[in-house]
Order: sequence, then structure tokens, then C-alpha cells
Amino acid sequence: MNSGPSSWLDRLSPRDPAAVDDSLLPPGVLTGLVEEVGPRAVAWAVELGQGMAARILEELPTLAVEGVVQEIRTGCESVAVGALATVAGGQPPAWVAAQLLQGPAELVGRGIGMEEMLRSIQVAQSFAARAAVAAVQDVVPEPERFAQTRWVLDLIFGAAEQAAAALSREFAQAQKAWLTSSSAVRQELVREIVAGEPVTPSRSSRTLGYDLSRQHTALILWVEAEEADPRELPRLAEDLLRAQGCTASLVLPVGRRRVWAWGSGLSAPDTTRRDEWPPPPAGVKVAAGLPGRAGVEGFRRSHLEAVEAAAVGERSTSGRRLFRYEDVDVLVLLLQQPELAREFVRRELGALAGPGPATATLRATLKCYLDVERSLTEAAARLQVARNTVSYRVHRAEQLRGLDVAQRRMPLQAALALAAEFDDLVTEGPAT
Repeated sequence: MNSGPSSWLDRLSPRDPAAVDDSLLPPGVLTGLVEEVGPRAVAWAVELGQGMAARILEELPTLAVEGVVQEIRTGCESVAVGALATVAGGQPPAWVAAQLLQGPAELVGRGIGMEEMLRSIQVAQSFAARAAVAAVQDVVPEPERFAQTRWVLDLIFGAAEQAAAALSREFAQAQKAWLTSSSAVRQELVREIVAGEPVTPSRSSRTLGYDLSRQHTALILWVEAEEADPRELPRLAEDLLRAQGCTASLVLPVGRRRVWAWGSGLSAPDTTRRDEWPPPPAGVKVAAGLPGRAGVEGFRRSHLEAVEAAAVGERSTSGRRLFRYEDVDVLVLLLQQPELAREFVRRELGALAGPGPATATLRATLKCYLDVERSLTEAAARLQVARNTVSYRVHRAEQLRGLDVAQRRMPLQAALALAAEFDDLVTEGPAT
């Protein structure tokens, strides 16, 4: 009898073989493992990690905040894929601990306690155990199932125990360092302001070193890819705020890979200069609240708008890196209920919501055509194609949708905007 499940790894079957495309792990980690155990086993492990993260966020909604969500997903994926690598090679890869131990600093910086962290490990362990047992039942011959199930459960429970011990030590160290830093006091005050708690503006201004009576613009910047350096975020925030015309700024690190920033001036900023902002560097995304609101409430309101814009940026697959609230406010409203948004896109676009690059090109052309008030000449210039090409694509898009572009134009433009920003809202075939 086999001592472990390495003999049946190639029989693992993910629900979505393309789950690897949505992985937050470095591509090199997955590429090497795919060569060793095959793409389906790797996709199964990535899917398991994504399921663990989703269950954690479902049972512990206090963790579902910008920045922390990404750390949870990365940690769960690294554990699941690392377990697969352990089964295949016998030793846990070094990158598992490296990925996993990045989480506590993010949690401490966001005011999340150790109890929630340990509870999340329990939730993930329970989910992984059920999924692994189900997989064994599916792919292992009946005479071997008991032994293989026990082997896998021992692996899962042992890994959870080790993770809890290592993360607890890392959390304690991160918390000690955080409590002795000046950022802790300022961030606690900022959280009170954002939560709408009463504060004394003059005392708060002295504590923050930032005048709350002025007019404010809020930013959130975060690193999304390994090639970007989180240490550059404060400087980038200062540059963007100066480009907005701000004469004073407050920049606070939030965890390891994110900063909150505010800029202010004595008068309302020149909003026309927002179109001149330099694009963020590769691997960095920026969200901005509306500018120009004064006082403590303006400080708070602009930040909350930046949080909403950042939520769009976190999910966006469009490739853009700057998300200003005034540009995405409609998307924020439409995404309040994602399942309804998905059905709305499919219902409005019909077969135009189908997969593949050809259909995506038709959607992009139709969106551009409507954005320029149905001018074939202007759309052709923006898309850098012939006028007749735009005409053909628009006609083909109308055929797939089953309606003329003049019918239900406002819902059509909203559906196209959602489809352009979020790939996961575009599904195969029309809704019924």
C-alpha cells in the first residue's frame, strides 16, 4: 500500500481548470509544480486555496477589508499549493512560510486581533479537510481509501498546527513593533475619524501633524505585483498629491503593501489637473476619493470614496492602475450585489457576453462607439481602425445582442462598462 497520495495526484479534477489564471501566487511557483505533478492537480490545489479563503471571509466578515482579503487569499493558496508540493516532493517548500508569514503584519496594521487570525486557521482547516476527504473518495480505489484519508487528514491537521504556532509568534512580534511606533497612535485616531466618532479637530490636527480644517483629497495606494517596491508608495503618494495642487499631506502605512494618504490646501484643488496625473508604475494601483471637501467630514468622506474606488480596483481585470471615484462611482453602485450585476450583464448583452477575444473586441468597439455619441469617425480614431471596421463590429454586436444600440441605451452602456472592467461578470451564453 502506498505511504501517501502521490500515486493519485494526477487524478485530481478541479471544477475550474482555469483557476490557476486567478491565482495570486508568483507564476514561477506554479510553473515548476505544474511540470512536476501536472496542471490539473495544481489547478485543484489553487481552487482549494481560493475556497478556503472564501469560507474564511464568509464566516469572519470583519476580515473582508481592502488589503487583508489579498493576504488571506495568498496565504490560503500558498498553504494548499505547498501541501501539494510536499506530497510530491516530501519537504514543505520554503516559499510557503515566506508567503504565509507576511499576513500578521497586515492584520496588526489594520487593528485585527490574534483571535480572528487563529479562528481563520480553524475555518480553513475544516474546509480543507472536507475537500480532501471528498477528493479521496472520488479518485482513490475503495480498498485504499481509509489509509489515504487518514494520511491526508494527518497532513492537514499537522500543517494547521504548525501554521498556527508560526503565525502566532509572527503576530506577537509584529504587534510589539507596531505598538511602539508613532504610526500606531496616528492610525488609531484616523480610524476613529473614519468610523464617524466625535473628535476634537484641533487636538486631532496636532496629533496627526496635519490640518483637518482644510479641504482634503484622499488616496489609497497598494502594491499588487512582486516587481513593485512597497517602500516607494509614500513617495508616490506625495507626488500625486502635489500634482493635484495640495500643499500639505498625511501619509500612513497600512500593513506592508498599502498606504492611506490625504492632501489638503486652503482652497479647493484644481480638479482639471487630475487628468494630468502620471500613471502609477507597474505593479501599483491608486484609488482616489473626490477632492475639495473641507473639515473632518471632508477628510472622512473622501477616504470612504477612495475605499470604494479601491474595491473596484482590487477586482478590476481591465489593466488600468488609476481608479478615481468620479470615474467608477456608477460601477460602485452596480457592484453592491455582484450576483445581480452578473445577471444584469448577461441579460443586457445576450450572446455579446460570450467568452473569447473576438467577442471582447466587439464589446470594446461598441462601448467606444457609444462613449463618443455614436460617431463612427471618432470611434475609428480612438480605436485606430478603419471607419468601416467600426461599422461592421457595431452591426455584429447588435446581431449578437439581438437589439439595436438605441434600445435600452443606458442599461447597455452600464453593462458594457461592467464587462470591460470585470472579466468574471462576462459568462458564456446569454442569461435566460
